[in-house]
Amino acid sequence: MDILQQMKQFLEPQSVALVGLTRSTGEDSFNVMENLLSYGYQGKMFPINPSTSEILGIKTYPSVAEIPEPADLAIIATPRNLVPHLLHECSQKGIRSAVVFAQGFADAIDDEGKQLHRQMLDVIKNNGIRVVGPNTFGTANAFINFSSSFFRQKLKKWPIGIICQSGMFYIGFPELAMTGKGIDLGNACDISFVEGLQYFEDDPQTRVVVLHIEGMKDPTSFTNVAQKVARKKPLIALKTGRNEQAARAAESHTGSLTGKDELWNTALNQAGVIRVNDLQELVDITRAFAVLPPLQNPNVAVASLSGALGIMTLDACRHTNLKMGRLSPQTQKGIEAISPPWLKIGNPLDIWPVMMSSPNVFTPLVNGLNTLLSDTQLGAVIFIGAAFDEKWATGLPQFLTDLAARHPDKPFACCIYGPNGDDAIKGLQEAGKIAAYPTPERALKALDKVYQYSQLRSRL
Repeated sequence: MDILQQMKQFLEPQSVALVGLTRSTGEDSFNVMENLLSYGYQGKMFPINPSTSEILGIKTYPSVAEIPEPADLAIIATPRNLVPHLLHECSQKGIRSAVVFAQGFADAIDDEGKQLHRQMLDVIKNNGIRVVGPNTFGTANAFINFSSSFFRQKLKKWPIGIICQSGMFYIGFPELAMTGKGIDLGNACDISFVEGLQYFEDDPQTRVVVLHIEGMKDPTSFTNVAQKVARKKPLIALKTGRNEQAARAAESHTGSLTGKDELWNTALNQAGVIRVNDLQELVDITRAFAVLPPLQNPNVAVASLSGALGIMTLDACRHTNLKMGRLSPQTQKGIEAISPPWLKIGNPLDIWPVMMSSPNVFTPLVNGLNTLLSDTQLGAVIFIGAAFDEKWATGLPQFLTDLAARHPDKPFACCIYGPNGDDAIKGLQEAGKIAAYPTPERALKALDKVYQYSQLRSRL
């Protein structure tokens, strides 16, 4: 079986064997099958529990050997001491892919854990079965309503693929659901970043790939594959364990090699991977790549309801590769035509006086932004606006999303502040056309990374 077919069994399974499935149901039961039913997963499910004849009305089987057909994927939720035997039993049944939840293998401090780890590797090597884990949430694919995680998730069909070494990314963050498709490698005894990247390389449902890296056993293979994938879609990496103490903690968590941070900087840069420094930056930049078209022209325009915030954006621009672009003569005339005669037209554009020139403030705002978005001399547009109340929190996402849809090739980012700013940002995020942030600096930094990727891609 080639690696793409193998990875499809992990991420696109048409049938799953639920080994060691709990009889408990309801809130906090961590019942994987109950979760799958709630998502609307349409594949076959074979629950395996020798202590009962049915769970949630679905027939159970006493062992893997007695299920009626080989499943695409086995999800093993048992204590660690049973895992090597169960993997062997799965392989004998013809199951070629397995997720292992249990902890206490290479990451354990006791001899039994180390011995179980060696036994598991022997089964993998000698029986043709591949494993995600141990110590993992497994895999998820919102596009088929599937997740192997024992935690209930809110699956979102975002064009985001993630390969991580922590289940926190499966739970997601208030500002962004991370798991359009996901692989939690856990301790990565077998399936690694390399296989994950090979799956996402040509996956049409994935626009951007996020990597959370604590450590890995074969950095050379990773950088070779990453460079190939980065030519096609952006790779964003949060490499943790940057100082010596954190590196030791990471090795304890995953049982993998971490390495010196300076070497990682060099390796990721050579591979064309965009490295971020923290979770906020990871979320901000992922959001930008998930919804924005490529940015190849560094000249941007800023339209702001607040002159002060426009100046702050101008200051922040000095720390990026972006520039405040010169408005074309046609754009200058277009803005002048809807502005009071005393207003000086420039970039940043103080658009509040333009809005005040009409009884309906939204009309000149839309016209002004449309003029900027139509300017072929500009690579991107940033709008800085306020959601003063619920009307603005609803209205801004609607007309801004419509504008973005009219200019699909022009990156459009927003900073929305004010009492209802969070609601407006959430509305824009859900619409999936505009990258929206609470500060202009974050919007500018995210756009800068989109531009950097276009330059990076040209040299790979």
